Amino acid sequence: MNKFPVYNCPDILLYDYDSEYENLYQSKVYELEGALQLFDNDNRLNEVYKHLLRYERLSSDKKLKFDTEINNIRLVLINKVKSALDKGYELISVADPLSSIEFLGLKAAKMYLDIFLLDFLYDIKQICKGRAFIHLCPKLSILLIKAMETDKKRLEYKAYTIEVDNVKLDKTYPSIIHALLHDRKREEIVSGLKCIHFFGKTDTVAVIKFNKADSSLVNDLFRGDDRILDETKYT
Repeated sequence: MNKFPVYNCPDILLYDYDSEYENLYQSKVYELEGALQLFDNDNRLNEVYKHLLRYERLSSDKKLKFDTEINNIRLVLINKVKSALDKGYELISVADPLSSIEFLGLKAAKMYLDIFLLDFLYDIKQICKGRAFIHLCPKLSILLIKAMETDKKRLEYKAYTIEVDNVKLDKTYPSIIHALLHDRKREEIVSGLKCIHFFGKTDTVAVIKFNKADSSLVNDLFRGDDRILDETKYT
């Protein structure tokens, strides 16, 4: 069993990886911890949740301080991506298991998208363009997909368009990594809605197309859903 340099991923215990896969993973895949995971590593996750939930009601000083901290995290992650590209990695896998709507709650999830995630994903897409491809962990993928109305493939939000398509690959690959690295139908941001460590027959991937919108027309991100995180949980 290969000892992957990854954090808290149960999927690596599910498969008996062969040496070809291990070599491909070690040489081509860079796993990037998400912003919430970094805050959790620093034992600050509850504090961040409070700020996400109350962001619009924060004082000017507290909001400025929080915005600065979020931007500093963004710069740290961007520099990690740049370093990985300089080292020759071809697939950047962004994992943030704490970003699930079930964990965040819809109110905090919406604010996380608003003040960090969408801008960050666009930033790293531009940085990786022509050099590497991006995989999003299932939690992040579902967060984006949940932001879309279920009967539509295209969302226009905060000057971005997000489209999700289920793409049939040219052939069946032995793992999600093989598929994302070798199939010519891949896009700048891809997600198989599978962990990067999935090892098994892969003939389709969910492709996330993420671009700047032509306009900034914004609708309520989570329209019609009343599952709001109880704000008293973190008081």
